[in-house]
Amino acid sequence: MIKSDTIYIIGNGPSLNKIDLSKLRGKDTISFNRAYIAYDDWGFYPKFYMTVDTIVLQNIKEKIKELIETSSIDKFFLPLWSIEYFGNNNKICYLNLSNSRFFNRRIWGTSFNRLSLIANVGATSVPVLKILGYKNFVILGTDCNYVESDIKNVEIEYNPEDKQGRRIVYKSSGDSDPNHFRPDYFGTGTEYSKPQQGNHYKGWEFIAKNMKRKEVKIILCSPGSRLSGLFPERDFEEVIKEY
Repeated sequence: MIKSDTIYIIGNGPSLNKIDLSKLRGKDTISFNRAYIAYDDWGFYPKFYMTVDTIVLQNIKEKIKELIETSSIDKFFLPLWSIEYFGNNNKICYLNLSNSRFFNRRIWGTSFNRLSLIANVGATSVPVLKILGYKNFVILGTDCNYVESDIKNVEIEYNPEDKQGRRIVYKSSGDSDPNHFRPDYFGTGTEYSKPQQGNHYKGWEFIAKNMKRKEVKIILCSPGSRLSGLFPERDFEEVIKEY
């Protein structure tokens, strides 16, 4: 059961550092991927957790298992193929996500078995959360301003036979990640897929084009975000008082 029709989508971009996340304690929230490195700093666990990237999930699966067993997170949204890692658990909702081009498939539905991967985990979460009953979505830390020129301490691995379509994997040997809210987000020992910046934006663009007819309201509270042309932008301090 949800207690509110508003959920805060906590992205992992640098603009997250401009927001006092402690004010989200008690609110309905969702976070993604390696955001758990900051849960102690935030002072709360999110209500929901989600990851869909193949390389990231494989790299952090032991930490996800730990969170499932020990945290107060209500529900974990994970891709169906990962059931081989986590098995059946009432805290897990498996998503049958298609990797085909999202704008040629149905992404809004009433079943977790009829959804598509929408370029990035944040955009993919919106139809998932809508199924749960949320109507207002406040986007935090979602900048879509990925830079490659400042990436350091990474080894690049090419996987031309990768059936998941993730052909380039970054392997980090240092805590120098410029694209997330902490330099150790994709820090020493982590592996992740090379972000497809253009597709990330297209995913959010697709959500923006369809949100009105789906009765979805999205508010952007990510200062400096490239998404400011897609969604109404408001000050977080004002939004937290209203929603």
